[in-house]
Amino acid sequence: MELMTPHGGTLFWTFVTFVILLLILSKVAWKPILQGLAERETKIKEALEAAETAKREVQDASGKQEEILDQARKEAQDILAKSRKSAELVKDEIIEKANSEAQGMLETAKREIELSRDKALEDIQALAVELSMAATQKLIGKSLDKSEHETIIQSSLKKMEDMN
Repeated sequence: MELMTPHGGTLFWTFVTFVILLLILSKVAWKPILQGLAERETKIKEALEAAETAKREVQDASGKQEEILDQARKEAQDILAKSRKSAELVKDEIIEKANSEAQGMLETAKREIELSRDKALEDIQALAVELSMAATQKLIGKSLDKSEHETIIQSSLKKMEDMN
């Protein structure tokens, strides 16, 4: 057990060796170690600041992106509203044009019907005149000219009106 008990000389030289080693390490090793730790701490702080800056930039970019998306949505809604309004105007124009064309066609058809009716009446009158001239010629036995015949027809029509 004697080996386990410390002696005064061994304690002294152990202490002196420790102090010398401590002085050597403080001059040679501690300064570079502490300097490395300080550099590492600085780099970590810079990295944290850069991360915080990047986080703020991402948040700003996200906010700008939302603004751009909102603006794009509004523009799309405006374009849709304008398109609907334009489509309504075109539809109204087409309907108005079709109505005016239909009205024009209706008026043209009415005029054509009137002209056809007038022509048919003239044809009927001419036929009636010819028939009455033929009938008169057979009755009186002589041929009448058109003016004599018209006079007879007019007087006959007057008599018929007076009877009514």
